[in-house]
Amino acid sequence: MPPRGFTFMKKPFLTLITATFVALQGFAQNDCDIANHFEDFISVRKTAYINKADYNQECYLEKQVVETNKKSCFSDLINQNISFADYLYMSFTSSAYNDIVLQLPDSLALRKAYFKQLRNDSLFTAIMTEWMAKTIDHKTPKDTVSLDQLINIAVKYFSIRKIDDEGYYVGKICVGANDIRKTETERKPFVEAFCFSSILKHLQGSEFNMYSEFVKVIKELYKVNLGVSKEEKLLRAQGAAFLLMRNNESLKSMLKMEYNQQKEYLPFVLIPN
Repeated sequence: MPPRGFTFMKKPFLTLITATFVALQGFAQNDCDIANHFEDFISVRKTAYINKADYNQECYLEKQVVETNKKSCFSDLINQNISFADYLYMSFTSSAYNDIVLQLPDSLALRKAYFKQLRNDSLFTAIMTEWMAKTIDHKTPKDTVSLDQLINIAVKYFSIRKIDDEGYYVGKICVGANDIRKTETERKPFVEAFCFSSILKHLQGSEFNMYSEFVKVIKELYKVNLGVSKEEKLLRAQGAAFLLMRNNESLKSMLKMEYNQQKEYLPFVLIPN
């Protein structure tokens, strides 16, 4: 027989373990529901400025993804990929509710109302949940992406914006998704975010300098007469810039390197062309 005092301890002890496990499991599941924790890594505040046209004060929401100090299953995912997450946030959220939120007088009420609306933003919530499912939770298989598909998106962040009065091309890098909207029938949020954040990281780096590479491309454009009118010349110059950047070996090498460094946090697998 077991020693006196131990006979009736087994069941309560097992019950306690079970109850604790269920409680911890519930906490973990809630802690990993990223949609309920947007406020942990998104900064939102009302900011005022003077409109130069009429000198009236106007307000707007200053928003960005920031590093989170809170420990959660997604904290490393966000903190290691701030630019990636910020691109998703800025590019795939609705601004329809911004004006309503701006009417609220105090910052606490503004934040509460804003994040309530953000959690109801079906597109952004779906994208963030999918990112989690393919990296942290491993509930969903990762997508497959070829280098050609990466390059196709990456070159769209090198834009010839205009031709100035003296006939020079004015180029910009990483100015948003304008050229992607004009050229892609289907948006690829994760590929876009990866290409954008990678180019931004190496805009003027020592190992890869995407600014210098784009300057070389613009200089090449002057070697061919691309049109008589500014409109024709601009359109052809942008197409030519895309093709020249597509064949840029530095851009390809940079994207490969960034993929290998970040693949743990990326929801896709890079495959041979």
